[in-house]
Amino acid sequence: MEIRRIHEDEGGAVGALWDRMCRETEGGGPLAAPARRNLARMLAVSAWHRDAFCLVAVEDGRIAGFVNGRIDAGDGLLPGIVGEIDALYVMPGQRDRGVERALAEAAVDLLRARDAGTVRFLSPVGDRAGQRLWRELGFEPDLVCLSRHL
Repeated sequence: MEIRRIHEDEGGAVGALWDRMCRETEGGGPLAAPARRNLARMLAVSAWHRDAFCLVAVEDGRIAGFVNGRIDAGDGLLPGIVGEIDALYVMPGQRDRGVERALAEAAVDLLRARDAGTVRFLSPVGDRAGQRLWRELGFEPDLVCLSRHL
């Protein structure tokens, strides 16, 4: 298996995985067509963007999973650079093979190399199963995010 930065022409394929992730999430559902288009564009731009990234796990020429995020110096009120990991998804058949851990570690390594002093995974509140991997990698809760969708 190879873990590498997304290629610009893979935004749609990774966007389809993101849609699948949304469908598998409790209370989730499919992305609307405009959202999928915008997401595919955002992911494609991650191939070359200075601050954003998307890493893909590729096996036998197929994308088996992805992790994406960004590096952010913030507004200057807090010291240091923060790395954020927005999403991590691996196809069900690949989950038992360590692909999630490999993607997570690759994202942390990328952010560390970019001088991030703190790395956050923006996990959904209450996603206990998803948090287990991050806790094993040394992450701990320090932030709660609640959203209101208007």
